[in-house]
Amino acid sequence: MDPRPPPHHPPAPAVAELNPAEAAQRRLTAPADPAFPRLTSRDPAAADRDQAAALGPVWDALAQSAAQYATRARGDGTRRTYRSAWTHFSNWCQAMGREPLSGDPELISMYVVRRADDQLTVSSIRVALAAIRTAHLLAGKTLDLDDPRFRMTLEGIVRSRGVRPTRQAAPAVPDVLQKMLAALPAPGAALGIRNRAMLLLGFGAALRRSELVGLRVGDVQSVAGRGLTVLVRRSKTDQHGRGSEVAIWANPAEPAACPAASLERWLALRQAATDVTQCFTAEARAARPLFCGMSKAGRLSGRALSDKAVARLVKTAAAAAGLDAEKYSGHSLRAGLATAAGDQGAGLADLMRQTRHKSTEVALGYLRPADLWRNNVTERVFGSKANGKE
Repeated sequence: MDPRPPPHHPPAPAVAELNPAEAAQRRLTAPADPAFPRLTSRDPAAADRDQAAALGPVWDALAQSAAQYATRARGDGTRRTYRSAWTHFSNWCQAMGREPLSGDPELISMYVVRRADDQLTVSSIRVALAAIRTAHLLAGKTLDLDDPRFRMTLEGIVRSRGVRPTRQAAPAVPDVLQKMLAALPAPGAALGIRNRAMLLLGFGAALRRSELVGLRVGDVQSVAGRGLTVLVRRSKTDQHGRGSEVAIWANPAEPAACPAASLERWLALRQAATDVTQCFTAEARAARPLFCGMSKAGRLSGRALSDKAVARLVKTAAAAAGLDAEKYSGHSLRAGLATAAGDQGAGLADLMRQTRHKSTEVALGYLRPADLWRNNVTERVFGSKANGKE
């Protein structure tokens, strides 16, 4: 045994007792925490570069997810409209030799003037401006649309052109809808059954195009002695998907124009389709698209329709009924129900509950045509004379 006492090693001072330079050196040379990238240089800039390189893939993935969520802040239809408007603006800038994301109000003013000269409506110009502003926001670029030069240019265009819509879709009121239904080809075939159900459901629930094609099998429920209910999960005015339920009364006196009967016939075909029968759970079956495409032979594909299919259906049915198809669009079904409700004397609250309008001004637009004649003062002035009353 070695009689010499063991050598004395003074305890290492705690990090807190070290001067800043020694503490930094201790942290740099200490074993790395596996949860964090290890720093191997005293140079702060080099350390930041090393850490950024280690986090690069994670950062890129987060940035991509953030971009995806940002684009989902608008509905599908809005994104398509914005994409089209931005493409037009980008092409115009390219032809002018200018940068689209320059954030230059003067450039935007020139573009707005050009679109006004192209006879674009004020509402469409404002949509284009919203698309340009959104593109700048997503790119992290500043665009001041409150610039006085731009505001004066836009105000001048609004005053010169006016804001009244120049063209509106003709409403498919009940008489028009009856003609469309009667003109549907092959009423007993799968295509005819589907199209009839789409027209009646779109009219009765005052559905927008995207709402109609977005319905699922489980979103419609029959109510004995009354009709059916429709769950609208998401809409133009409900982008967060709170959902709302709409009721449609049956029309047993006219089975060919009854929403409940037409939907029942379509559901018998839809629930027998392969994509539904192969689902293992009731929840999966209920989640399948209510209206889907089909082959020429009538075989259901199971794939959801696009909202353009609604516009094509309305125009085709209008043409088959001998109507001017150019006057009708996918909005005609919704406008038809709202217009008919106004003609029947429906109140504003009742109309808005069915159409799910958030703006009273827009909803009142459907009631005003009937209100022009209801209790009109000229009825007593001129109407009394026509009836021989003085």
